[in-house]
Amino acid sequence: MPDEIQQKLVQFQILQKHIEKIGEHVELLNSQNGELEESKLALHELQEVKIGSDLLAPLANGIFVKGTLANTTTLLINVGADTVVEKTFQEVLEMLDEQQKEITTKVSEAQQLLNHLHEKAQEIYQIVQEENEEANEEIE
Repeated sequence: MPDEIQQKLVQFQILQKHIEKIGEHVELLNSQNGELEESKLALHELQEVKIGSDLLAPLANGIFVKGTLANTTTLLINVGADTVVEKTFQEVLEMLDEQQKEITTKVSEAQQLLNHLHEKAQEIYQIVQEENEEANEEIE
């Protein structure tokens, strides 16, 4: 196999790995977007719950504590570095909307990059296929 074809095949394999990684990243972003949507739905449902209602509050994965709803006007939000701030439902919904917009932008950018990489991979595949056909014709 000529060196030029070998180099093209290596380039093709590298592109395929990049395509795979970016595809995985898009799946992760879409999953995060779904989780944000679930959070928004949960907030809307919580606004309908009456003060004094019993509820289960998660402590850890699969571990809950029984409690009573005392406040439906504000929420406590972890903003990082073990810092918690109080925000209204509307502020939290706006924050979640903004996060979803950022994720949507990232997905769009990743999709554009994926399209570009697919085009490049297709070009390389075509070149290798044509060179293989030429090499086969020379052999015959």
